[in-house]
Amino acid sequence: MFVNQYRESLLNSVGLELDIQSAQDNRLTLSDGRVVKDFLAQYGALPFGHNPDFAIAEIDKFIKNKEAIFVQPNIHKKVRLLAEMLSGQIDKEKYTHCVFTNSGAETVEAAIKFARLVTGRKSILSLNRSFHGKTYSALSATGSNRFKADFIHDDKLYEHVDSEDLAEIKRKLESREFAAFIVEPVQGEGGMKVIPSDTLSSILKLCKENGTLSVFDEVQTGIGRLGAFCAATLYSLKPDVILFSKALGAGMSPIGAMLYSNELYLSEFDKKHSSTFANNVLAATMGIAVIQHLTKDDGKALTHVQEVSHCVDECLEQLSAKYPEHFCWQGAGLMRGLEIQDSKAVSNVFINFSQRSGGLAYIICSFLLKHYGIFTMPLMSRPCSVRFEPPLNVSKEDIKTFFAAFDEVCNLVRNGRYDVLFAHLIDMPVTDLPPPSVSYPISVNNNIAQIKAPIPQLVEGKKFAFLIHSTSVNEFAHSYCLSIKENYTAEQQRQLGNWIMQISAIDFNPDIAVEFGVESSTAYVNGMLLFSPISPEDMMALPTKERAALMKEYLDLAEKNGAEIVGLGAYTSVITDGGNSLVNNRQGRILTNGNSLTAMAVVEGIRSMLTENAHRQTLAVVGARGSVGRLSVTGLAHNFGRIILVSRPNKARVLLSELTKALLSSVLKTHDVIQPDSVMDKIRKWLFKQNPGVTDARVLHEQILEVIGTLGLEAIESYEQSLSQADFIVSATSEGKPFLNTHYLKGSAVVFDAARPFDFIRDGNRHIYEGGLVHQPEKVTYSDCNLIDVPAGVNLACLSETIAVALEGVTVHQSIGKSIDYNDALAIRDIARKHGFIPVQYTRNDQGERYEHVA
Repeated sequence: MFVNQYRESLLNSVGLELDIQSAQDNRLTLSDGRVVKDFLAQYGALPFGHNPDFAIAEIDKFIKNKEAIFVQPNIHKKVRLLAEMLSGQIDKEKYTHCVFTNSGAETVEAAIKFARLVTGRKSILSLNRSFHGKTYSALSATGSNRFKADFIHDDKLYEHVDSEDLAEIKRKLESREFAAFIVEPVQGEGGMKVIPSDTLSSILKLCKENGTLSVFDEVQTGIGRLGAFCAATLYSLKPDVILFSKALGAGMSPIGAMLYSNELYLSEFDKKHSSTFANNVLAATMGIAVIQHLTKDDGKALTHVQEVSHCVDECLEQLSAKYPEHFCWQGAGLMRGLEIQDSKAVSNVFINFSQRSGGLAYIICSFLLKHYGIFTMPLMSRPCSVRFEPPLNVSKEDIKTFFAAFDEVCNLVRNGRYDVLFAHLIDMPVTDLPPPSVSYPISVNNNIAQIKAPIPQLVEGKKFAFLIHSTSVNEFAHSYCLSIKENYTAEQQRQLGNWIMQISAIDFNPDIAVEFGVESSTAYVNGMLLFSPISPEDMMALPTKERAALMKEYLDLAEKNGAEIVGLGAYTSVITDGGNSLVNNRQGRILTNGNSLTAMAVVEGIRSMLTENAHRQTLAVVGARGSVGRLSVTGLAHNFGRIILVSRPNKARVLLSELTKALLSSVLKTHDVIQPDSVMDKIRKWLFKQNPGVTDARVLHEQILEVIGTLGLEAIESYEQSLSQADFIVSATSEGKPFLNTHYLKGSAVVFDAARPFDFIRDGNRHIYEGGLVHQPEKVTYSDCNLIDVPAGVNLACLSETIAVALEGVTVHQSIGKSIDYNDALAIRDIARKHGFIPVQYTRNDQGERYEHVA
């Protein structure tokens, strides 16, 4: 049984799932006896930690007196008292009405309903990066897309603005379309961004002038977290509506409250709004107790928050001064966002993606828990940010303990010591590693492509995004930073890769991996690699709806970052039928799946190895039904005299029929050179000599299918039988894992493996050529290492096709589907050549043992 399968699986994978046996103040006692310091405080819902004595005493008294908890429709005196106490902390003359709820999100829902009824308007305005809850209206008001998906929020009646753009705020409010402008004074999930008091004051003024209700969402900032009762009292501001929740329940009972002024009262709202468990007496008792505890002894608890906040400020200033390039922070009081940034890692796919996606923040939290007994969590809407939100009664000693530990995290990041940060994920003792003081660069590559500034003499192409994902553990290890490559054994690198693959099956949201620019003789262009850690097996196992959701996330990300052209790398092409399912994408991106240039690179690579005897040689193709395989068959049928299509059991006739049809459609219109006695040459002669008068394509197909074996094309339902006869082999399946052995190949056979992951098992006994490699216009890599293990200036054809058509500035989709016309593929090859992308050619090495790249 799962309660939240995603969250449970994620926290288990990163080592943040706690088996808590008991809790007191900010100490959590785990089932294994460890005591952990809590700096999360249930996202601010535990104002005085776990099980505070004053709250326990009130609950004991409540139970002993057998007080009623639920008394609807009556309003219990304690409920009324709590309302009066809330109002009294701000302005009892102004805030004369209170609506109680059960959570922060429900409180926001009530406020939106209330504002619409009062104003007669529907639209709601809020800030970008805000968070107001995950129920329908609250999520719609939230200014972050992280928690949104189609059908679960309203993108028509809710608009968002930047807090810094007062001119835009003024323009929107003056439209007089908005019922409410809802604002968090400190954006909790948005990185703990503080909205300046003068901005808040201007918002209140503009709202009043334009008939829009001003709403302060103080679900997190309320009840003492800023060192005042709430932000409204801290800044002496009085919005129309103030929302409370979280800490109001003293960490013992869920409760929320909406305060509003007398002049806004509307009986219709009272008639049409209620909540079964709102107004419950136990929750009100907790609310009364927490306000009393917060304000007793002349506000001693609030004074403590102010004092320890100064201690926090000092710690943060020290970290900022010590790590100016790697650390920054936002926030106020006891709600802070601590952000790690490693600008030296922006060209490393592994680390940069981890930073941008938030994955590194989870690992940092896991590291703090494992090595320092500190529990906290990331900020979900701010990349690589960690939450500091302890109980209000946290001690200065605990604060210093926390920041001493965080200092070590900053030091590790500054020194490139991700090997230490990640070691606990594979149960590797950090004592096995060099001391943390030893520094490592992220990589030692000096040939990394950089983003291009405008080049006046060149045409600017269309910005591109190429979609990639994990294809194998070995390839992922290729992108590790230097400290991991040097200090982990091959087995430990494999273990880390397996851990990444495991967690990627749980959370596989894509993000930017690297950004770079490319320059040809006539144009320049900038682009990015968008990466998801998901494996081919897990991607193929996704239900149809989740596949569509993943591709939408990719395309939304491309659109958000200004990419006009999107290349479908690896299995993003497979799960979209070669891009067919995306051609009408609502983001309006131009697509290519990269298969044309991949196939042409295979064709031209093999042609560079051929002699005049190619018509006497045999080619075998595995995966001929796919677009790369089909184009490879078509292209190499211009050269080889015999081609074997390697078929699955009981599929030979279908495969032979499809490929015969493909060759028939190309033979009379091909722009390529047909060599004498090749399969294409035989088919052309058969057409001219045997059936000169037949023009019906269906009849021709049926007739030639009966004799196609005599023309050099056949299908065999046995890998061993097929491959053992071949002089050259092309493999381009979507199997998702290596499955072909080399032991039954001819000794002289040449194998081109264009599959990602590879189809052939690399056993070290045979050299397998990487299918689909292309020389680049510049001798650079597009991250601190190539996506595959090839030299700078060489890369994958699928990526190269995306860059080439972006440089060309194409306006229509390219290489879509499985049945790509061969002449269209030739046209893509020519565009690529124009911009300096040349398929890799091969020559025999000095020993004559195998072929090597021609530089």
